[in-house]
Amino acid sequence: MNTLYCTFIAAAVVLSSPICSAETADGPAAGAAAASAPMLRRTIQHDGVEREYFVHLPDQNTGPRARLPVVVGIHGYTSTATGFQLAHDLNRHADKHGYIIVYPQGSHFRAADAQGKPVLITTWNDLTANQPQPTAGPHCTDASAHYPCPPECGECGRCAWQSCYDDVGFITKVLDQVQVEFRVDERRVYLLGVSSGATMALRLGCSLSDRFAAIAPIIGQPLPGHACSPFVDTPMLHLFGAKDEVIRYDGKAGQADGFIYTSAADTAAAWAAGLACQAGPDRWQSAISERAGFECTAYSHCRVEGQEVVSCMDPDGGHVWPEQTSGLPDATCVTSEQYESLPDQHRCPAPTGEARHLGMDLIWAFFSRYRRSIAITPKTAAAGPATN
Repeated sequence: MNTLYCTFIAAAVVLSSPICSAETADGPAAGAAAASAPMLRRTIQHDGVEREYFVHLPDQNTGPRARLPVVVGIHGYTSTATGFQLAHDLNRHADKHGYIIVYPQGSHFRAADAQGKPVLITTWNDLTANQPQPTAGPHCTDASAHYPCPPECGECGRCAWQSCYDDVGFITKVLDQVQVEFRVDERRVYLLGVSSGATMALRLGCSLSDRFAAIAPIIGQPLPGHACSPFVDTPMLHLFGAKDEVIRYDGKAGQADGFIYTSAADTAAAWAAGLACQAGPDRWQSAISERAGFECTAYSHCRVEGQEVVSCMDPDGGHVWPEQTSGLPDATCVTSEQYESLPDQHRCPAPTGEARHLGMDLIWAFFSRYRRSIAITPKTAAAGPATN
């Protein structure tokens, strides 16, 4: 399989062009991604700004009274909500397994790249990058990349680059409004995020742990000193690559941009401690992880029977969602549902490469084991005007 992944490397105060690397792995073709029904666009006023999210309803007959599980997918830095969906072929997976999937859009602005061309910057505020922990040491090196400062922040410190908007509050409103508008099984709401979306997922998993039955951060860990655990016990599956040089799994500075993150092992240990897990990390395997070639461990015998904290490493993986792609290497594009809100962003082409789904298959199998024991009553009003 040929998988392309891009990481934005900054020089001085401007963002450079994406640098793309190729990985190869043997395996049968799974076919290109199929087209799915248009997503629903919804808007929310939050922090004085109009924010948007997209909803895909599964294309299957679940019955008029059926309450469906929900997966919330958080895109990474510079990606778009619709490009994230298409690059990972998530709607088709939702159709197959009968769940609603929701894609919030991170706040965004434009900055000049090394050639002076405007580039879309999308980002999340996970309450870490702009708030370093002095006792944990720096989270970027002296030679690290300098990412553009979001305008709402005013000024950014040396290692700061995240949004300064209230994204925990924004996602809370998204969850409430999805629950009001659609027939949702509130006990089966799940969360995943990729790259900086994974660090946001970890923040949400800690700050809003009463809202999710399980979470899955993918190729992302928190910055030093920010490893956390949920206030309501919530299982976690963490996916990462052994050859990732953007967010390294071992806690060392990445060669791609010089930033430092908590190790995957320490991230899992902190989460497991919060769940009062008594065993592990021990070897863990499933039919899907074995087929994908992942090396997995798990903490088990936690306070809530059956809960686990699982970590799976792709030994050949870089900064890319392991074994999950539509064949489209670019998640920074927009599909037709997002043309109006991001009119200057380049359009997504049709995926033409190999499609792989083992990454989401593994996550969904993990998610499906869990449900929240108590439903949450939404506190916010209905969403803004609908756009199909």
